[in-house]
Amino acid sequence: MCGITGYVSTDRRAWESLPGMTQALVHRGPDADGYYRDGAVGLGHRRLSVIDVEGSNQPLISPDQDIAVIFNGEIYNYRALRRELADAGHIFTTNGDGEVLVHGWRQWGRQLLEKISGMFAFAIWDRGRAELFLARDHLGVKPLYYAWHAGSFVFGSEIKALLRFPTMPHDVDLDAVALYLECQYIPTPYSIYAAIRKLPAGHWISFQNGALTSGSFWHPSYAPKHALQGMAAVDALSARLSSSIQSMLVADVPLGVFVSGGIDSSLIAALATRISGRALDTFTLGFRGNDVGSEHEEAARVARHIGSNHHCLMLSPEEVLPALDRWGEVFDEPFGDQAALPTMLLAQHARKSVTVVLTGEGADEVFGGYSNYGKRIREDRLTSVLGARGSPVPFLIRRLPARIARDRILKAAAEPRSRRYATIPNIFDALLRREYFTEKFRHSVSASIADRAELFYNECDSPSYLDHLLNIDARLWLPDDLLAKVDRSTMAHSLEARVPYLDHDFFGWCARLQPSDKVRGKGRKLLLKRLAERHLPLDIVHRPKQGFMMPLQRWLGRELKGDLEHALGPAGLQRRGLIRSDAIERLLREHSLNVHNHAMRLWVLLILERWFARYEPSFSL
Repeated sequence: MCGITGYVSTDRRAWESLPGMTQALVHRGPDADGYYRDGAVGLGHRRLSVIDVEGSNQPLISPDQDIAVIFNGEIYNYRALRRELADAGHIFTTNGDGEVLVHGWRQWGRQLLEKISGMFAFAIWDRGRAELFLARDHLGVKPLYYAWHAGSFVFGSEIKALLRFPTMPHDVDLDAVALYLECQYIPTPYSIYAAIRKLPAGHWISFQNGALTSGSFWHPSYAPKHALQGMAAVDALSARLSSSIQSMLVADVPLGVFVSGGIDSSLIAALATRISGRALDTFTLGFRGNDVGSEHEEAARVARHIGSNHHCLMLSPEEVLPALDRWGEVFDEPFGDQAALPTMLLAQHARKSVTVVLTGEGADEVFGGYSNYGKRIREDRLTSVLGARGSPVPFLIRRLPARIARDRILKAAAEPRSRRYATIPNIFDALLRREYFTEKFRHSVSASIADRAELFYNECDSPSYLDHLLNIDARLWLPDDLLAKVDRSTMAHSLEARVPYLDHDFFGWCARLQPSDKVRGKGRKLLLKRLAERHLPLDIVHRPKQGFMMPLQRWLGRELKGDLEHALGPAGLQRRGLIRSDAIERLLREHSLNVHNHAMRLWVLLILERWFARYEPSFSL
């Protein structure tokens, strides 16, 4: 795992700025740095040594000096590609995975993307073509940002690197603010800065002759469906998941597994132990006190069951809060997923023992693990009835006492199916903008999560409504919330996280499973649970889903109360002119008096203001 950055620019200060841009990513790669210059092109790299520790420092240069590569991530099938390229006459000088990008580009050009499997973000400078080519992995495990401003093209693994470029403007994208308030993260391609964009997962971008071109090289396909049934389906799933895990166990440094006590990570740990044939290090975080969800006892049971060397970090909720002070530094933009707090602390703890961890992220998006999938399917049936001529349901809905719920259901019925995702309650969804946003802010923004959801709904090639929902979450929530959380939280402590459920071949195979193998009635992740029953205690397999839940309501009423009131007061968020002052005061009052639990809304507002206070960016309404 590494950090990459660079530019194409004729600005005389560009080369002088490159060391600062690169050093901004030192946490992603503390072991070595490297630089490359070719006229108007500059590349910078920070390395975390994982494979070929003594060699493979970057940038990697072709023998004829025409191709230079910087690379973040891992190419899991690099050994097979290396053999294929060697058979074609290419001579390798390292034992690492990154060199296959140098020779693969020379051999196949952009078709290289059709051959590699892994998590990656890379940049290739081809001197002969005068082309800078960037790509981001299939599902967005690794981040990549870029900007084209004032004649300069700039890119990097994190926003903080781009902000070090001398001509980079710091103006806020108000659409990004509105999207963050809607769903607690900023979806691709937006970033908090108007000049900086995220490269979407499964996409490439090329800068050549002063022009940008881009394209997609992969997205999930949900058809045709497999004919597998019964034990044959479980056996096939076992083989596919085991293959993914085996490819991710390759490392020349210590490797462990994050185990939460739930089925997803526990199954990864069990299979990784069986495949490696040795006791692995497993890591979990537990909370003292009974007001916070904690699965450390279940994780310890899993560890005993598989025979791992288990490490449990026990904390009180109050010990978690200091990590909030690093929030803006770690994420660079407003990010409201509270689970990042314990993830950051667990990563810090694990880094004392290992350099690489496997995690269980992605299983819910692959196998339909969230409870709201069933709820959305039922709501879809209801809204379909609402649209039926002569149906009495619209009359009954209008008699519901809760205005917001009533309005949301009726709005969903009026929307095409492709936009109903946005009618699921979000934090400050489009229905609430008039109630909470100032008039100037409301009239300054046009983006909504419904626009992004509609794009990915229409991209799905399956008639199944569940598949459409899974695709939306795989293209929105997964890269921009879950994977952003894991990448920044682990890389802040120079820890590489690998996600076996998100090997793109495995993901693509699972996408073509029958929907009934994933969700049926109130049952979820059905096929995955059948596999887990072979390797884990049954009560672990079938216990309700939990996850890291912070006591936000208590914190905002006690430990963070003073900070919250100041941050959201006249000297804080209210002076920004984004959220109506009377609405903020009402949220604070109702939450303080326990009239309503506004914890999530207050939390995302607190994170937003803390970001504004840290960076003091430019914006105008």
